[in-house]
Amino acid sequence: MSSNYIAINQLNQAAYMVVIVETPFNFALGAIGLIFNVLIFTRPSLRNEPCSFYFFSSTCFSLFVVFVSMPVRLLASAYNIDTAYYNRGICKIETFAFDSARTISCWLITCACADRFFHSSLNANIRRLSSLKIAKWAIGIITVIITILYSHMIVYYDIINVSDRFGNVTPTCNGPVGIYRSIVAFWYLILYSLCPSFLMLLFGFLTLNNIRRHRRAVSNVPRTNQILRRTDNQLLRMLIAQVFMIIIATLPFSIYQLYTSFTSSFTKSTLQIAQENLAGRIAGVITYFAHTTSFYLYTLTGTIFRKEFIKIIQRCRHPARNIVHSSQNNTHVIPMAPSNRGITTVQSGNVQK
Repeated sequence: MSSNYIAINQLNQAAYMVVIVETPFNFALGAIGLIFNVLIFTRPSLRNEPCSFYFFSSTCFSLFVVFVSMPVRLLASAYNIDTAYYNRGICKIETFAFDSARTISCWLITCACADRFFHSSLNANIRRLSSLKIAKWAIGIITVIITILYSHMIVYYDIINVSDRFGNVTPTCNGPVGIYRSIVAFWYLILYSLCPSFLMLLFGFLTLNNIRRHRRAVSNVPRTNQILRRTDNQLLRMLIAQVFMIIIATLPFSIYQLYTSFTSSFTKSTLQIAQENLAGRIAGVITYFAHTTSFYLYTLTGTIFRKEFIKIIQRCRHPARNIVHSSQNNTHVIPMAPSNRGITTVQSGNVQK
């Protein structure tokens, strides 16, 4: 009995430390990275790309996950401070908003994969599907569909009493035990993890196949088209890195949700509850990496993304300076971009450095 008590305390302490340490770390990663994502994907060289627009829209939903969902879940998991445990309306809306936002974020990356396939196709009619207009429609449709598919949470989720990791009966926000919770677990697994991940891989392989078919013609195309091809390939590498991160991050928690739904009616010991709680906390924290690491993956895999990031850093370090332009009768002030070689002064038609 004494050894079980010690083991339970150790497991509970480990679960607490996982949330306390990893959630702020994830928050810092996401807060910095996602803000830079917004700045970079709105740059002139990227904002007209449909794929970039999908990235930007996915980033916006990830911002909601990082700045709203993560702090609320941290307070609830680590300190049991969550009004959703005591207010039915907040319970329903909070769960619905958090789950639908991160699912939409993943599905928009799936749309970006589909866009790369459309863009690389040899068929002109398929290539027309890669456009900003189509991207805007697709984002709107995905948002509406995911919202509708998750709307059942507003109806069925409620405050129920369960045994926590310490063996105490506490209120929590969840669906009713039984068939509904099993359906929700399958729904979560398919809609948030398996289905988007499968489609991402499918479109990724199809895109790589299209690129291989184009390679023989690269040497014959004009230089401008070759530059555009390099940009497309960099966007594809960024996309592939994001896809694998989403698969790795979302699958463990989906499996955990499925397991808990099937065993929810079983009688469990305090030790088993503590073990499952630790596994759930670890899997839950990992899911946030799908929403907080995109900037770092893009920076590692995309040259064009790195260049735009460096431009933003340089602009912050060396703000634009005013250069005095002298003429015979008056002086004109011309704003100039910063130069690594110093300030360029234009005077009486002569350039001096």
